[in-house]
Amino acid sequence: MSDDLMFAIGMAHSVKAGPTAAGKTARQSPDDPDKLQAACKGFESLFINQMMQQMRKTVPQDGLFNGGRAEKIYTEMLDSEMAQSISNRGGMGLAAMLYRQLATEALDKIEEEPK
Repeated sequence: MSDDLMFAIGMAHSVKAGPTAAGKTARQSPDDPDKLQAACKGFESLFINQMMQQMRKTVPQDGLFNGGRAEKIYTEMLDSEMAQSISNRGGMGLAAMLYRQLATEALDKIEEEPK
């Protein structure tokens, strides 16, 4: 797995419930749903980007139209921006599924905590 993908997974997990100084789970603040939504969209964007990079590897490179390092950098940036655009427009539904799952788990943990 790429470092970006692992970072997004860590972000989604830490947004769900972050530890306090005492090591206990912190209560969710009102802006946490927005942070969780952003982390889920970011994860979906990274997932789509990884998928596009893998699909691009299946296209045979021919010597006549091979742009070298510059083309590689351009196509990586293009894939990244397209993945972000796809994710922001609803994507594949992965962000919505992750959000529902993680938000439900966070609410369950909040309800289980003693007051």
